Amino acid sequence: MEMAGIGIVTDSTAYLEKDYIREHDIRVVPLKVIMEEASYREGVDITHDEFYRRLREPGVFPTTSQPSAGEFLEAYREMAQKYDSLISIHISAGISGTCESARSAAMDMGDFPIRIIDSRFTSIQMGMFIDELVEGRAEGKSLEELVAMVEEKISHSTLLFMVATLEYLHRGGRIGGAQAFMGSMLRIKPILYIDGTIDALEKVRGANKALDRLVEVAAEKAGGRRVKVGLTHVQDEERMFELMEKVKAALDCDPEEIRWNETGPVIGSHVGPGTVGVGFYY
Repeated sequence: MEMAGIGIVTDSTAYLEKDYIREHDIRVVPLKVIMEEASYREGVDITHDEFYRRLREPGVFPTTSQPSAGEFLEAYREMAQKYDSLISIHISAGISGTCESARSAAMDMGDFPIRIIDSRFTSIQMGMFIDELVEGRAEGKSLEELVAMVEEKISHSTLLFMVATLEYLHRGGRIGGAQAFMGSMLRIKPILYIDGTIDALEKVRGANKALDRLVEVAAEKAGGRRVKVGLTHVQDEERMFELMEKVKAALDCDPEEIRWNETGPVIGSHVGPGTVGVGFYY
């Protein structure tokens, strides 16, 4: 079989649609969520709805784990049958060991060209980077051009989100600088951001005010530049669409090009239901 072109590998925390994965032949290596001593591959063994239903049950404390180097090696070997080089883009190394597993597997591929990209983000933001890779590949960009392009977008990126409660971040130990908000009143809605790790930006009282503030902060960070926007939610599509309307009014973006997804079990178990977020880059 004739080898051609550049293959794209990612992980399940990009939360890509199944049709999109098929259409662009993207290989997704799943992270796992461990619940009541059973391990589920995200996007394979458990649906979002089923997971979140169980997450709400008392006494259920899921943990998450990265794919092994062996799982990446299997993915790379399979993709190497079809492509003559690979780009492998993953959840921020600051919140998961996934990139490390990928790098370890890439070393086992000898001199086969694989570029590992630490997206520094996850969810919708990573999904948008994958869009850029798919488009760049279609335009005939080389491996090095694609890597340089995405790394530039990463450096001009912002991902802000609001959680309904800090309980899940606290339980998962993923809270970083947001730890300072623990123990404050329940009506306090923290605005958090990811840039390598999850950190706290500020706290706002009440969900509606927090949504408005989220958009204000996004507009400040965009600084009047034309941006590409993505939105995400955890079991709160209604609030995400409310956020979308506010974002359309506040940011210079193409409303037709706004992407959105639902964040699934691995990230959702850390941020909890009721989370909404906006990501963008210029």
